[in-house]
Amino acid sequence: MKNKQKYMLMFSLIASIFIFLGCTANKDVNNETISENRNSIFDESIGKISAWAAYWNLDVDEEVSTLGSQLGSVSYFEAYFDNKYEIIIPDELLKYFNETKSENYEKYITFVNDVKKDDNKFSLKDINLLKEILSDSELQNKYVNDITSIAINNGFDGIEIDFEGIKNNIELWDKYIEFINKLYYYCEKSNLKLRIILEPNTPIEDINFGEGPVYVMMCYNLHGSSTKPGEKANPEFINNLIDKMEKVPGTKEFAVASGGFDWDENGKTTSVDEQKAEELLEKYKSEKKRDSTSGCIYFKYIDESNIKHEVWYADKDTLNKWMKVISERGHKVSLWRLGGNKF
Repeated sequence: MKNKQKYMLMFSLIASIFIFLGCTANKDVNNETISENRNSIFDESIGKISAWAAYWNLDVDEEVSTLGSQLGSVSYFEAYFDNKYEIIIPDELLKYFNETKSENYEKYITFVNDVKKDDNKFSLKDINLLKEILSDSELQNKYVNDITSIAINNGFDGIEIDFEGIKNNIELWDKYIEFINKLYYYCEKSNLKLRIILEPNTPIEDINFGEGPVYVMMCYNLHGSSTKPGEKANPEFINNLIDKMEKVPGTKEFAVASGGFDWDENGKTTSVDEQKAEELLEKYKSEKKRDSTSGCIYFKYIDESNIKHEVWYADKDTLNKWMKVISERGHKVSLWRLGGNKF
């Protein structure tokens, strides 16, 4: 009897140990899951995002690493044009692309209607360039071939076209749509994806967009270099642009922008990223506040020349707020841009 009681006691002790270890293991698994969720930069409901990496600021490896599996694609920004309207990819951008070819996200090359003049100054959003290269079918075909060849020869997964400044020039829009349709046809043949960037002032109702490309609406610069101080975006602004895009066929994405602007009382406006904004905040010992409507951070300071400034910018929480507006409407999100963020 004593031996039986002894064995029963040992059995109970061993069983208790296994139960304890099992609970501990489950607890560890749960903790790992919670930790992994907390490491997600943006709300998991947002899904994978696209982001731009600009050639003038490619110190983005830490941000790419932090985003991890949330980063679905990167657009390498930008290929522009020279004075003879030939396409140029900056050496540093191509070098960065080759260094990141093995990364596990889709890679797009972005073509922009910026023209680098002989004096090395840029004409941004150059409409004369667009009028020239879109003017007739022969020239359109040349640039379709040039653009697709660059993407194929360098190993990009897709092409992104960011031609801006067309505004209400419907005749030019018609030429541009003709060009996009041709480009999409050749992208399909070459197994390339195609994204088309649209500005908030695009006259959507007057344009016949073709099916096929992903159309990306820029949901930012509600306030900017030509306005009074304020937020780059807010939920109402974003929702209005989503409504505006309903006429556009196919897949649509919506882009939000990090950073912000520094307005001074003399009318000068300077673009700032989050890091720069927080450097100013620390330097001038200002008090920051968060706007409840937009989610943006803002503060004021007086510089060494006794000039008053007002700064508005987006941080991770701001971006998350804007992104959720988009994802809750059933769309994917793009982020302008990597570099200078503190997430």
